[in-house]
Amino acid sequence: MTSRYEEFDSLRGLAALMVLIGHYLMVYPSYANYQYDENSPYMVYFFKETPLRLIFSSGNESVILFFVLSGFVLYLSINSAKFDYSTYVIKRVFRIYLPYLFAISMAISAKMLLSDTGLPFVSTWFDKSWKTLDSPTLLIQHFLFIGQYNTDAYNNVIWSLVHEMRISIIFPVLIFLFIRKKLIYSLFLLFGLSALTTLILYVFGSGLSITSVLLSFHYCTLFLMGAILAKYRLELFAYASNMKKKIKMVWLIVAIICFMYEGIIGEMDFLNNYIFRDYVVSCGVCIFITISVSSQKVSRLLRSSPLTFLGKISYSLYLYHLVSLFSFMYLFYSKLPIILLLVCSFIFSILLSSAAYLFIEKPSMKLGSYFTKTKRIDSIEKTIELKRKVG
Repeated sequence: MTSRYEEFDSLRGLAALMVLIGHYLMVYPSYANYQYDENSPYMVYFFKETPLRLIFSSGNESVILFFVLSGFVLYLSINSAKFDYSTYVIKRVFRIYLPYLFAISMAISAKMLLSDTGLPFVSTWFDKSWKTLDSPTLLIQHFLFIGQYNTDAYNNVIWSLVHEMRISIIFPVLIFLFIRKKLIYSLFLLFGLSALTTLILYVFGSGLSITSVLLSFHYCTLFLMGAILAKYRLELFAYASNMKKKIKMVWLIVAIICFMYEGIIGEMDFLNNYIFRDYVVSCGVCIFITISVSSQKVSRLLRSSPLTFLGKISYSLYLYHLVSLFSFMYLFYSKLPIILLLVCSFIFSILLSSAAYLFIEKPSMKLGSYFTKTKRIDSIEKTIELKRKVG
């Protein structure tokens, strides 16, 4: 079975689209400030606490999907016989960091040019961004990327990329420590790590920055869930492929329920702890991943042209959709109805993301491949030269 799954790109694309939709609706105060009570607007309730939540309010859940999928894909590259750590890190830097630099530079420039005044009647969520005073320290923190800083200042979504880059750097070590054993040992070690990180967050988690290193250790467990799934993918996908359609449908429903866990639990705060929620959602993600490959109908749908295109631009869509949204809000808030403004911003986000994929992402990946190829050639030449000297 192939180690390249186009279905996963489409899953990323759908997740990025759900993040976009959720953020665009957050400009409405009634949506952003929603509480689980009888006085909430009916339409907001409809989007938040019915199956429509899957489309309109699954931003955090989509990030969990990104993390689990990253663990799956990184395991396949790390477990390769030709794995070289420095090559791996170089490619990750060029894949994640270089496109990020372009996106954050655009966000900073747009914020400085456009956000000279506040906007009335916009949600408190919207007010978290583009209102912070610029400073050399804040700019340096953003360009250095993986520290702890106010990630809401220019582009809210970058908090997840901080964790992604951090975990990517140490992930080969985690694979060696946790995934080299038999399944029962890997699950035992993963459970132990989960319990430890949960305890640490319970004791020290009050007031943590969203880019805290402690949170990175928590998200490591989600990466490792993806890695375990990748290690046993052949057996699992083969088993799932042979299941009856009704059984697959039941599992798909279970995955959707897990993915919408926060909306289903609602006001029961003791069950809505974000740590527990992340693990429930990640279990749903693992089922989604399995069904996406083992079900011919789902696989065929995810391999369709519109979804594969969405998958290709998913990283750029994630990076640029808020830059587009905030820019359009500041430029046209008093000139266009909000719904029309959001539609125009959505179209521009797709166009901008497509351009960023073609002219930033792809060249960045090629550049990373070029440097790693040059590194391998230099290594081979040094080996040949050393053999000549010894001979």
